[in-house]
Amino acid sequence: MNITIILTAVFFVIILAIYIILTSKHNSEVKSLNKKLKSMLNQKDYNDEARITYSKNHEIIFANKSAQKLLYLENKEKHYLFKKDVLFHMPTSAHIELLNAIDKKIKIEKGNFHLNNSILIIDGNEMVVNIYVDISDLDESGTISLFLSENREIKEVIKQDGKIDYLTGLPSQFSALSDINSLVLDSQKKSETFSLFLFGVDSYADKEAILGKSYINQMMKNMANYFEYKHSTYSKIYKMDCDKFLFIVKSVKDKEAAYKIANQIIDDISENCKNDSNTHVTVSCGIVFFPKDGENSTKLIDNCYSALNLAQNDSSSTVKIFKSKSNTLHNNDKQMNLDMINALKNREFLLHYQPIFNLKTNEMISAEALIRWNHPKEGLISPFRFLELAEKTGLIVELGAYVFREAIKQRKQWDILGFPKFNITINLSLQEIKIDKLINQINILFDEYSVDPMYFNLDISETSAMENIEKTQKKFQVFKEAGLSITLDNFGSGLSSIKSLHSLPISMLKIDRSLIFDIATNSNSQTVVKAIIDLAHSLGYEVVAEGVELENEVDILKSLNCDHAQGYLFSKPVPVFEFQEILRKL
Repeated sequence: MNITIILTAVFFVIILAIYIILTSKHNSEVKSLNKKLKSMLNQKDYNDEARITYSKNHEIIFANKSAQKLLYLENKEKHYLFKKDVLFHMPTSAHIELLNAIDKKIKIEKGNFHLNNSILIIDGNEMVVNIYVDISDLDESGTISLFLSENREIKEVIKQDGKIDYLTGLPSQFSALSDINSLVLDSQKKSETFSLFLFGVDSYADKEAILGKSYINQMMKNMANYFEYKHSTYSKIYKMDCDKFLFIVKSVKDKEAAYKIANQIIDDISENCKNDSNTHVTVSCGIVFFPKDGENSTKLIDNCYSALNLAQNDSSSTVKIFKSKSNTLHNNDKQMNLDMINALKNREFLLHYQPIFNLKTNEMISAEALIRWNHPKEGLISPFRFLELAEKTGLIVELGAYVFREAIKQRKQWDILGFPKFNITINLSLQEIKIDKLINQINILFDEYSVDPMYFNLDISETSAMENIEKTQKKFQVFKEAGLSITLDNFGSGLSSIKSLHSLPISMLKIDRSLIFDIATNSNSQTVVKAIIDLAHSLGYEVVAEGVELENEVDILKSLNCDHAQGYLFSKPVPVFEFQEILRKL
């Protein structure tokens, strides 16, 4: 009996001891974790450095206010939740959910580590961040801490520069514009030539829909790496748009040599992609030569796109060298006019928008609405290829009416979505100016969509405005009384008299791009531009410089006291969904 009591007592003592030990250890862990959390909480909530602590099962148990703001975290009772998808990628990796990406890195790294210049994608917007991953508590309390700080230096470089494509690491289209213009000037001095080769992935949209965005991104990165490895010795390579690469090649002797280079690169791409049995990649190529096919980067690249479009729609050839005739959709103008009439019925036309920025504040003050033709067979067609004929046949009036309706409707849509207010600039042709009931037709659209005319600006070329100055004055006054502002476009390309200019009720002059192209190297151009700016300001008009492509052009325009600028340096004309991304980043 005594032995039984003694054994029972010993048993309970052992159980009690184990309980005390376990409880003590648990309490110690809890106190340790609480102490660390309190230490974090006691620091400034709005510290620039965002901090989160999460468990192995991805439950976020702590986030300071900087982290809540940066990562769109919602504060629940005991933990935090992501209100939006937060994706992560390094320049050499596909997009992946942030915490999953960190887990993968932890398996590779030893101890705490840094992930500098990482890219977070939140709700479609990219930001560059430096991340410090602290796993010192992983074994003790099962938690991981992240310290995130936005890389403002890189962010500013992206905002002001934009010269690197962050998917591939290649120079971007903005670098291409700048480098090609520099090469043009150098080639002119040396009487040399060069060529541009634009390669585009065939059926890119279909591949993206089938294989997915991440897969396609990785494919494009692989192609970029291969290009740099194999072809960078004799060419400079740029990433253009989402599916295109531009090569600058010097000393191409003739067309045969150009075809040989293009076909070799196309064969290389096909061979390189054979490693992935799930992917069958074909590309086409458009080629231009300087100086024959263009006098500046914009013209050369536009013509390169035209040649590529023809190549991608020609089953007999994957390479096309630009020909001036290829810039016309049809040799028969009557057929082309019929195609445009059908295009209006079939809604093949669409608007692209190009932002205009204030040079003093760097704020976007307006966007020019520009018509494009998405032809079912030819693809996206530049306006140079159809607007001149539309003006000759009078179809420009119907195209103009389409632009007004679409732009006003889009303005209303942006208002509903809460985007900031800015002016939309619409080009007005000479034929449209002559329409007596034009302002009535426009006012009907403003009333239909409940849009204020004060947010619209009419862009009218200098030559059109001066054809009949008396009628132009009356028309402009009607537009102004309706609440519309007016810009005199392409100023400097015609021969306006100062007296006539003074009599026009306009608010802005837009300096023709022909005066901007060589402003950085031609003192005469600087003198003319300065005279125009001074004249405009003396008359109470603001000034926009169009066709700005280089940083040093901006510096000169600022020194000449120019008010605003637009051009490929800031953004090319882009479709609505891309323009909205620009708006979100403002």
